[in-house]
Amino acid sequence: MKFFRALSSILLLSLASPSFAADLVSDVSVSALKASKMTPLGFYVSSSKAHELLTGQPEILFVDVRDPVEVALTGHPASIDKIVPVRLQSDVFDTAINEFVLVPNKNFLKEMTATLKAAGKTRDDVIFLTCGSGYRSAEAVRILAAAGYTNVWHIPDGYDGDDRRGMNTQNAWQNAGLPWSRHLVMDTPWVKVFHKISY
Repeated sequence: MKFFRALSSILLLSLASPSFAADLVSDVSVSALKASKMTPLGFYVSSSKAHELLTGQPEILFVDVRDPVEVALTGHPASIDKIVPVRLQSDVFDTAINEFVLVPNKNFLKEMTATLKAAGKTRDDVIFLTCGSGYRSAEAVRILAAAGYTNVWHIPDGYDGDDRRGMNTQNAWQNAGLPWSRHLVMDTPWVKVFHKISY
């Protein structure tokens, strides 16, 4: 009887384990990550490995957290399920970094909750997050972890890699030649708003 109780406990612990849920194993060296790309959950996967896993396990929810303007201009990984921006483009230009300032999307958690519900997922299911160079997706993981999400995997090399101002050929979704699309996900709220703008 004690044996079966112990076995049951082990099985319950295994089922509760995030890695067991989808048989995921990280291929990213944590020691090589910048502090700004690290997350409290500690789940990391490279673009190449993410593509491999998504091909074999298409039930994994894959979310791009970049700004809609950026996505419209550059496209996104072809296997993306949803685009939920963690930050949005503002009209404030920062001369120090030569970029328009990105401001927090106040509806990020609300939009992620709706995305989970539509996909029939829970906060314990596996989610992959990506962005441009890995900083916004790390920020998104931190927000989700604080809200009770337990199984969010961060893709630290993003779509264009670590050096976003140079010619990065070391990593990233596009540099690896992985499937890319410029098709906008039309049921995303910001796309509906985007299409109301007159050009």
